[in-house]
Amino acid sequence: MNARRSEGMKAPFRKARRLIGRLAASSRPRAEAVSTDHALIDPQTAAAARFDGWHTTSVARRQDAAYRGLMREMYAGRPRQDFVAAAEAVRLAGKTDDSIIEVGCGSGYYSEILSHLLKRRGRYVGVDYSPAMVSLAQKHYPTSPFVVGDATALPFADGAVETVFNGVSLMHILRYEVAIAESRRVARHWCIFHTVPVLQSRETTILRKSAYGQPTIEIIFNEVHLYHLLEQQGLAVRYHLKSVPYSLDAVLGEPTVTRTYVCEVKGQ
Repeated sequence: MNARRSEGMKAPFRKARRLIGRLAASSRPRAEAVSTDHALIDPQTAAAARFDGWHTTSVARRQDAAYRGLMREMYAGRPRQDFVAAAEAVRLAGKTDDSIIEVGCGSGYYSEILSHLLKRRGRYVGVDYSPAMVSLAQKHYPTSPFVVGDATALPFADGAVETVFNGVSLMHILRYEVAIAESRRVARHWCIFHTVPVLQSRETTILRKSAYGQPTIEIIFNEVHLYHLLEQQGLAVRYHLKSVPYSLDAVLGEPTVTRTYVCEVKGQ
């Protein structure tokens, strides 16, 4: 059989494979764009405006659905990078008494993620300022305590727990300096700030964005500035870990990354 005839016979099979590939791709669930429409905003405008999308029931449900999908991937042996970073951060902090308060707990998914990846259950309390988020958390995890509370005025006593885990929420808190101070106040030994977006040259910058279709704000921290804020509150960064990739180069003009910071309370 000559080469031209052989190629002619193979062509229909190649076309069939391409068609099957297109059909398979079209049947896969598309990942929802969580954060869109980023734009620079000044602190005064951010403080005066109402960017309270996280309070809405639709955002709570959509975020919960997104994380349930990611958790299915985790149970299939493919945990996302930020899940691995969170578990490693808690492991590095040690487990003197295994008590954790998660600030910005959403629908409580990290209580399950940490338990699964660390192969142990600690004493966990979740707090979120969105009643819609807390309602979902209580539904999913009825045996765990969840409370509505503000990261800048946590409803807990000084030194209430071993570790305060700020779960991907510092970037959404306009009064982030106060939130850091509150985490330090409540933690006896460790504060973990998980998946914090940082850059190296530009100063700490505020953006407005759409999160799951609703208006919110987002803080992108100059990393030197962030270290200074932590130092001011008596927190020493002992470890920092790569978290999920997150680039806002198109908006900010320089690369951004996210990191998880494991901070020890000084003097402990």
